[in-house]
Amino acid sequence: MASLSQNKLEQWEISKYWEIFSGLDPVNGLLSGNKAATVLKNSKLSDSQLERVWDLADIDNDGNLDFEEFCVAMRLIFDIINGRQSSVPSSIPEWLIPSSKSHLITANTAISTPLDLDNDDDDFDDSTSRLSNDFDWYISPSDKSNYEAIYNANADRRGNVSFAALAELYSTLNIPETDVRSAWNLINPRAEHSIGKDQTLAFLHILNNRTKNVRVPKKVPASLRATFDKSSTIDYDISKPAATYDSSTPSGRKSAFADSYLDRLGISSFGKPKYSTSGTDFSATKDTDWEEVRLRRQLTELESQLENAQAAADRRKQQVKEQASDSKIALVRSQLEQLYDYKRRQLRRLRAGEAPDGSSSDIDIVGMKKEIELLKQQVDVFEDYCNRKQNELNQLYSEIEREKS
Repeated sequence: MASLSQNKLEQWEISKYWEIFSGLDPVNGLLSGNKAATVLKNSKLSDSQLERVWDLADIDNDGNLDFEEFCVAMRLIFDIINGRQSSVPSSIPEWLIPSSKSHLITANTAISTPLDLDNDDDDFDDSTSRLSNDFDWYISPSDKSNYEAIYNANADRRGNVSFAALAELYSTLNIPETDVRSAWNLINPRAEHSIGKDQTLAFLHILNNRTKNVRVPKKVPASLRATFDKSSTIDYDISKPAATYDSSTPSGRKSAFADSYLDRLGISSFGKPKYSTSGTDFSATKDTDWEEVRLRRQLTELESQLENAQAAADRRKQQVKEQASDSKIALVRSQLEQLYDYKRRQLRRLRAGEAPDGSSSDIDIVGMKKEIELLKQQVDVFEDYCNRKQNELNQLYSEIEREKS
């Protein structure tokens, strides 16, 4: 049994998880299953255990882990490895549930709870017997504006609203919980944890009518149900006149749907919303130690980039030197080859009995032989010189190749 001091995430632990999480290169703050698997499988837990850990940690059921969910997964794994838990629990311990996702847990519990339609309360039976079946799916412009204000105040970052997110609204309506859940299940045919804007507006419209003693309908029109399935936009008809209510009468005040709820949130029915939802409320993520970890990681990346830039600059300098050396060698070689060709041409002319300049005048044979011998010596010297230069050139090429490797 873990002590009470162990039933919380310590700051050092969260910082460690953050360093691991950020090192896996999350995309838009989310880790896919493939990226997270590299760390989770290092725990050496069985695949079945890791699957249960993933199912618990992926609270919003989007197939990815944000940082809060990653912390949940890591703590569950470490508790098993360290012997605090003998196996993966059937549900996330209450102390480990991120505050920003507690409503998802509550909504999942609410949705999975069977509806209790049996009620022995005589007063309740009397009130339901007086309900009207004249439900109208038309949403007036004024009601639509009211519903949108509630939606904007409770939608998460994906634009969805969970069942538990509207819990405070339910408390202001004096509607039986069974009717609230019936309305939710009616507009949520796929039993999702959260619903989109169009479904939310329809859900609020059903609750609004229920406050006016109109019974929750048994089904939605086919066109509207198709809209929910396709997640497309509802075509609200604004040609019909909006209903007006006299707020000075009790019935009129009751018909002003969720006014007290909107006022409590600081939203005016006639002005712009004053309320905006905050992002993830995970207190440890706001700690400065995390910022320090993030900055250290960025600094490491910058240092790596500087090293790469310096290495590239060094390579460019070396290439410039090699190119300059190659150009000098090529020039010397070209000059030597030209001189060598010139001397060989003179030798061929002398052997053919011609003057070195190519003229056909009489030539002193004895003097020519001496000159030929002299030229042969010069040619041999030049050939020897060229061979030595060629060897030096080959050595330079070998050294260049070694430096490149």
